[in-house]
Amino acid sequence: MITLRQYAPGEAIIRENEIGECAYIIEKGRVEITREKEGKPAHIAYLDAGMTFGEMSMVDDLPRSATVTALEDTMVREVHRDNLYENLTSNPETMIKLLKGIFERLRIANTTIARLKEEMKSAEGAKAAMPETSQFLFHRAASKPESARAQPGNVKSVRIEGLTPRAVESLTESPSTFVALPIKVGRKTNDPLVHNHLEIADRDPLQISRHHVSIVQEGDKVGVLDRGSHLGASVDDERIGGKCDSPGPVFFKGDGGILVLGTEKSPYRFKVTIER
Repeated sequence: MITLRQYAPGEAIIRENEIGECAYIIEKGRVEITREKEGKPAHIAYLDAGMTFGEMSMVDDLPRSATVTALEDTMVREVHRDNLYENLTSNPETMIKLLKGIFERLRIANTTIARLKEEMKSAEGAKAAMPETSQFLFHRAASKPESARAQPGNVKSVRIEGLTPRAVESLTESPSTFVALPIKVGRKTNDPLVHNHLEIADRDPLQISRHHVSIVQEGDKVGVLDRGSHLGASVDDERIGGKCDSPGPVFFKGDGGILVLGTEKSPYRFKVTIER
């Protein structure tokens, strides 16, 4: 039911705007995801062994949203939508990896919708307070093409270290260092549908959700985005998620700050340091 396919460096595995009915899991190698922008491929992300792509073909009939190209000799497992039901019973580990990808996309979509609602509300309030000439300039600024906006800055690594005994104890390594963004942070669990880059060992009364926050980069700024946590988080005393209406992101001022996971009184306090 699952086909192994080999790709040479520079070979496209899927292409943007093509119709596809297969999802893929990288067995070995590395790929790049790109989207066409002004007639040229724009980099989106790199994916390594164990990661998935194309899983939305299991859900809808829309064209591929991006091109995925092998960067080195790459082997992938190809799962066709027609074999979805059979693979659920014959290859559960494979299907769990694909389901993780689908669920994460849904979480990202929900967070994006919440952010857009918040931005639209703020924008309408700002617009209403402007004189007519300023409103015209406001619309011009809002319609500025992406190519003219801030481009990603160079972040070499992000270091996370506990500031309290409970926080230090909760990490496998304190400090923990990451060289790629985003960094998905959540409670350590045996749930096979959970995937986090930083797993935090929590204990009753629980403060940390299985999918808590992501440390993300936008332009040259690094910040924290809520992923649907129950109790939310604080970034330098500014609240996101939980009962707060805003999912963020809240950006660190300078090269780091204090991240608290859970309530304001949570013992899970961490220092985040950004190296550029």
